[in-house]
Amino acid sequence: MKKAIKILALICALVLTVTCFAGCGKKASDLEAVKDAGKLVVGVTVYPPMDYLDENGEWTGFDAELAKMFAEKLGVNCQIVIINWGNKVAELNSKQIDLVWNGMTASDELGEQIDFSVSYAKNAQVAVVKKGSTLTADGVAAAKIAVENGSAGATVAEETIKGTSINKVTAMVDALGEVLAGTSDVAIIDITMAQSVVGKGAYADLQILDGASYGDEIFAVGLRKDSDLKAELDAFLKAKYADGTLTGLAEKYSVGLNTEALK
Repeated sequence: MKKAIKILALICALVLTVTCFAGCGKKASDLEAVKDAGKLVVGVTVYPPMDYLDENGEWTGFDAELAKMFAEKLGVNCQIVIINWGNKVAELNSKQIDLVWNGMTASDELGEQIDFSVSYAKNAQVAVVKKGSTLTADGVAAAKIAVENGSAGATVAEETIKGTSINKVTAMVDALGEVLAGTSDVAIIDITMAQSVVGKGAYADLQILDGASYGDEIFAVGLRKDSDLKAELDAFLKAKYADGTLTGLAEKYSVGLNTEALK
């Protein structure tokens, strides 16, 4: 009898050990964490027309509107916070934010560190100069170039243009500010942003440089590796394309959709 009890005790101990290891090895659910917290924290930079503050100090834009809709679908509040773009991976992986939703280029290099949602928009890089500038597309490499640190524009400046003087700043609006101030000759930024702000308001003295367009890119939302938010987010984006919401936002904010991926 004692022998049988010992065997039973050993079996129970083994079952408990296996259960413990299984539980410890289970990846934490981002979806459950967001719902438990009651909020979806979205990391952005000031980037019209994707994410920017309106006259009332409220976040708006193509991405901001979508992020708020997604949070509503999850039954939580949407908290949009400004991040340092060069630290976006660290912010995401340290769980300071849940998503990077800011007209982010889904590059292969970045994809080694984080996951992407289905691509929802298209983009390219362009050069922006002051009106009256004598700079030509052929001369950009030798000019003083301003770029957002960690951006696709920075990659283009370094690897495609092979610029000899590259000034890395915190955000694309800062790169435009460098050109306005005359501390840089040209800024390499997203065409999505350039078409939205260049030649208007505070940027009325700027223009897109003819013949200086670089590459084709796609935008996607950034998530932690293997996040269970991805399935929810992909389904949401495709549903919003199917019901016409994305098309309406694209027309409102002059954003080119990646329709092939959204079908």
